[in-house]
Order: sequence, then C-alpha cells, then structure tokens
Amino acid sequence: MDTLERRVQRLERSCRRWRWGFLIMAAAGVAGAAAKPGGPADAQFANLTVQSLTIRTEPDGAFVSAICDKDRASITLSSPAAPSVIALVAKQDSADLSLSRRDDKGVGSAAVGVDQRSGFVDLRSADGKDKELEPE
Repeated sequence: MDTLERRVQRLERSCRRWRWGFLIMAAAGVAGAAAKPGGPADAQFANLTVQSLTIRTEPDGAFVSAICDKDRASITLSSPAAPSVIALVAKQDSADLSLSRRDDKGVGSAAVGVDQRSGFVDLRSADGKDKELEPE
C-alpha cells in the first residue's frame, strides 16, 4: 500500500506541474495577443534596388507602378475608380508620355513621343476624332 500511495502522490504532483505549465502558457498567449503592434515602421534606405515596385492602399484601388528592365523603364499611375491611366516610358532610343481616360463614349487619349530623329503629339477624343502633329 505504501508504494501505491507514493505513486498516487507522484501522479498528483505531475498533474499540478502540467496544469501550472498550461496556465502559464495560456497567460503568455493572451498577453501576446493583447499586445497590439504599432503601425508600420518608417524605414530609411540609402539605396534600394528593385525591378518592379507597385504602391497601392487597396487591392483593387489606385496604384503607382515603376518597372525597369535592360532597355526600358516606366512609371504608370492608374485609378480604376476613375478609369484614368498616365504612363511615362523611357526606352533606349525613345521616350513616350501617354494619358488616357475611358468613359461611356470610349477612350480619350493624348500621347507625346520622341526618338532620335523626330517627335509627335497624338490627340484622340472618346468619340473617335484624331489629330496627330509631327514636325515637317
């Protein structure tokens, strides 16, 4: 009987340790969940190199996108809520600026382009009228 009592006491001690351990872990979990992290930390970089960068506050909202590769760099601003797009593209042998807006009638746009030999301005209204200006 003596050994049976010792075994029961040992099991009771072990059970108390497990309960205390569980309570401590649960309290630590609740404290960790209650601690709210601050807003995103501001960061300063001397240099930041990326091939593509998109900035937006909502998944389907307005955005600013910058993309570059070997021969081309572009910056695009777009607003799906008011379907407007502004694009600036620099290539090895030319540069283009494009503005467009879609409405009920269609797409209106303005484009300016230059290359090593010439340049042009192209204006298109949403109702299909087109005007292109090039130097002679």
